[in-house]
Amino acid sequence: GIEWDWYRRTPDGPCLYWHWSPEHGWHIDHPLIGWNETMIAYLLAIASPTHPVPASLYYSGWAADDEQAREYRRAWGKTRDGDGYRNGRSYDGVALDVGVGSGGPLFFAHYSYLAIDPHQISDRYTNYFANNRALALINYRYCQANPGGYAGYGPGFWGLSACDDYSGYQAHDPTPKNDNGTIAPTAALASFPYTPEQSMAALRHLYRELGAQVWGIYGFRDAYNPTVNFVSPIFMGLNQAPITVMIENWRSGLLWRLLAADPEISLMLERLRHASA
Repeated sequence: GIEWDWYRRTPDGPCLYWHWSPEHGWHIDHPLIGWNETMIAYLLAIASPTHPVPASLYYSGWAADDEQAREYRRAWGKTRDGDGYRNGRSYDGVALDVGVGSGGPLFFAHYSYLAIDPHQISDRYTNYFANNRALALINYRYCQANPGGYAGYGPGFWGLSACDDYSGYQAHDPTPKNDNGTIAPTAALASFPYTPEQSMAALRHLYRELGAQVWGIYGFRDAYNPTVNFVSPIFMGLNQAPITVMIENWRSGLLWRLLAADPEISLMLERLRHASA
């Protein structure tokens, strides 16, 4: 198992850190501060039967509202919206409880929730199924508005996330500065639990209308940008896995139910409820 408490860096450290190695130690010095894809680290650390961290670390680390956390969020988000973890603004007519700016790349709503059911995760600020649905709807509506005028955007072609790109691996999100017309199939398809109608429209369009360009031996290619006629040559496992897992969670809740049956997860949820009171 993982020695989660080690990643506090010191016995009373207020947060978890992303990297440590025997050779380089804590050289990268990257604290895990939300909102992003790393909530799962805090949930599993709180759940650990051997090396747990206190549930209070969720609020002193992941959802921290101190100046260090605010500076971290401003640095990557280039905005003060949501820099204190809570957001409370609306984007494209959708209210967002938690998230930096308009929420970031859509994989933020996927990675931590492949096995943890977001319906069960609530804190002082939001329920995470509802918040993730808001993130997906913001992403969808932004693509329908298409402020950049990119080719192809519409009800069946939407979804901004981190993916292969004509200029390399890039993180795309629903803001003009981070949108260059590159759509990642994983964004809409891994959002089936949150936006089933919009995700089904994307699946049908990608397969039936764009299949000749984007469908291959391992499924959908990583990205497509018709504005510059770019089709990703790769099938990235990092983006393929969430499609498969989240479609099954939408269909049956299988992965969510399997992990929820673990008593350590039930204990984690109870600890988080107490910390959130």
